Amino acid sequence: MVPLLTSMILGFNVASDPGCSLLEVNSGTCVTANVTTDTVDLTGTSTDPGAGPTTTGPRTPPPPVSTCNDPASTTCYRPLPATVTAPVTVADIASFRPSPPTDRMEPDGWTVAGLATNFYATGAQHVVDGELLGAAAQVRFTPVYWSWSYGDGSSAGHPFSGGTWAAQGVREFDPTGTSHVYAQRGTYYVDLDVEYAAEYRYGSGEWVGVVGTLVLPANRLVITAGGAKTVLVERECTRNPAGPGC
Repeated sequence: MVPLLTSMILGFNVASDPGCSLLEVNSGTCVTANVTTDTVDLTGTSTDPGAGPTTTGPRTPPPPVSTCNDPASTTCYRPLPATVTAPVTVADIASFRPSPPTDRMEPDGWTVAGLATNFYATGAQHVVDGELLGAAAQVRFTPVYWSWSYGDGSSAGHPFSGGTWAAQGVREFDPTGTSHVYAQRGTYYVDLDVEYAAEYRYGSGEWVGVVGTLVLPANRLVITAGGAKTVLVERECTRNPAGPGC
């Protein structure tokens, strides 16, 4: 459930939001969207225009009708003042946050210096449901850009999330579109930021694009890069760990 903040505003002059269409303004309901650091905020306003001048009904002047020059007089006819009902605007704000992305790597948690380490992210387009002014509201988040910082002073950004070696049909340690090669042994911290585009839908309306994008960080990966050497062995070391070369 998304957090909601509701407030009521009373006043005689209600300015329409410049982001609302004429149809929304005329219907008294308007929804706009704004991007924050890591959320999309939908703001909805619903306005009851109020009532014009009314009275409680006709008053029959008591005979004889006299001129009301005397403010203290109780015998002359005076019309009742008109009653005006002010417009009432109800404002509602709902915040929608995308599901956080996940950063992954192959091999998992370790690599070999000088060979390609494969990085990829999971997390696809998804819809977050909420409520605004008592009606259903949705925001659809679509990841559009992935930016990796590899922890060795280098970084790279791609308009795709990458995938496993198997999914790409390549062998282990083969280069991929999102792989990185560590030149030195050591421990590295890898960070990933994912940029999202957003659309919103209110009630049974159409999807409307939101101006701007938001960026969410993924989980941090800790990698140990080691060395590798090739030796001749009699049999697989897993079967004969005490054998020559193992």
